[in-house]
Amino acid sequence: MNCSITSLLPIMAEKYGIVEYFGDHAGYRCGYCGKSDTNFSNGMWAHTLTVQSYQWLLERGWRRSGRYCYKPTMEKCCCPQYMIRISAKDFRLTKSQKKLLKKVHRYLSTGEKPWKGLEKVKPNSAGSVSVDMETTHCKPIMALTDGVSQERPAVPFCDNNDAHCLFTEIVDKNKPVEKFTSERKPPIKGSGPNSEKPKCGKAKQRRLERKRQKLAAQANIDPSEVILLPKKPAEKTIEDFLNGPMPDQPAHRLEVRLVRSPPGQQSDEFSKSFDTTFLVYHRYQTVIHQDPDDKPDRQQFQRFLVDSPLQTGHQGGKSPHEYGSFHQQYWLDDKLIAVGVIDILPSYVSSVYLYYDPVYSFLSLGTYAALRFLSLLDV
Repeated sequence: MNCSITSLLPIMAEKYGIVEYFGDHAGYRCGYCGKSDTNFSNGMWAHTLTVQSYQWLLERGWRRSGRYCYKPTMEKCCCPQYMIRISAKDFRLTKSQKKLLKKVHRYLSTGEKPWKGLEKVKPNSAGSVSVDMETTHCKPIMALTDGVSQERPAVPFCDNNDAHCLFTEIVDKNKPVEKFTSERKPPIKGSGPNSEKPKCGKAKQRRLERKRQKLAAQANIDPSEVILLPKKPAEKTIEDFLNGPMPDQPAHRLEVRLVRSPPGQQSDEFSKSFDTTFLVYHRYQTVIHQDPDDKPDRQQFQRFLVDSPLQTGHQGGKSPHEYGSFHQQYWLDDKLIAVGVIDILPSYVSSVYLYYDPVYSFLSLGTYAALRFLSLLDV
């Protein structure tokens, strides 16, 4: 049979992976602490990988950046990188996570933003105060400086009784600041509780006591012998919070799209939104990570978050979706605000990277997206 190795590669790639192993790397720059020669890892360039092969690598501590797969040498690294695994079947929402889901749902339904307090107040180069007027519900006032009345829009004044509003005024630095004290009046002594009246208790306890008396009367026994087992309410799941009731005309609409991203497998939706996706990534890198404007270019974005060695797979396993590499896009009122780069594998959903528009950081999109990843698994 006359056939070249090159012609066999596509056939072999359907069942096998093709990689180039580089072995243990000498120390190089750490992207976390910035040291020049304290990062060590084993690496290989993956031309193609089956989803099952990459899942086995994940279970052994490997990760990927584009097509490059690496495993940090923990005993040598200055900043060891540990993988966090969450069992979707055993996962239970914490109190803070429930608050986050409610916060996002409240913003979508009513448009209410969470109050950030002092984070909205920042001094500018002129020494005055800049305030987010929309968030603090404040209006500018007239400030008196050197005997001249000037409008200072940066100084807020509250015209309501909102305790969350921030009140700021301009004062003369040479003038001593007056201290305000509040005098507390001593409490009025009373005669104590009325022994002829029943003790005050919580409404829930009173209802339980009435129920105990009723059951005791029906069974003709002493109320102290009645044992009431508390009813544990059904615990809400992530889907219960995500699919909560919304008004007929919500303030905002959030749409989550799962689009296939690798070259040769790209969906039409990803191709059309590529420029928008890159702009959000560029804004995230320059604002959140303080990268220079020329560092996050399109080629670097393509190599880092678009290229992938994973082959497409069929449905099955724990995920109702096809296998491979995807971008999970978050569109708020037809505006792209966040993208989660994920790999859907037979038994896992692996998060590669997440970036978002810093303007919407008040929604805690990193945690919110991580919770949405769990909903991709059919458990």
